[in-house]
Amino acid sequence: MANGSDPKNDLSLKLLKQLTDSDPKDFVGFTELGNAYFLRDKYGEAEDAYSKALALKVDFAPTLLNLGKLYLAQKQFDKAIDILIKGLAAAPNSADMNQFLGEAYLQSKKGSKAVIYLNEALRLEPIEKADIHLRLAALYNGAGLKDRAVAEYKMFLEKVPNYKDKVTLEKYISDNSPK
Repeated sequence: MANGSDPKNDLSLKLLKQLTDSDPKDFVGFTELGNAYFLRDKYGEAEDAYSKALALKVDFAPTLLNLGKLYLAQKQFDKAIDILIKGLAAAPNSADMNQFLGEAYLQSKKGSKAVIYLNEALRLEPIEKADIHLRLAALYNGAGLKDRAVAEYKMFLEKVPNYKDKVTLEKYISDNSPK
């Protein structure tokens, strides 16, 4: 637990607690408090803080995203899906929301739904989310869809031409492309 003994994080927790104690209607403060707890692996406290934030502003996208990430970290995939769907309603153009919703679907063995959201994240932020191509390629490869995996690897290398394992991906592409 690298963040567990960080004096800066201890101070931030103390200050955020003071802030939310002095202003119990500060949904942003509760969100930040939840983030600080999440960083310290204090999941129960993080969930409580996020819940307080959402009680004050039910559609605050940063809280919904971070609560979804918390549920993913706890392997509570159905809860993550539920909260990230609400987050997507609040922020439909959020690449992060789409990415984490896709990941939650993947983890709950709903790959066909996952692909929709992962591709939307790529559409919204094609360069920033280029690593999603690797995730999709692995998914397709595992499903025996080598042609789709090849396409994903090619798209990834177009966006990240200096990738450290470029040779490995190029070999996969060469070995699995139609002859």
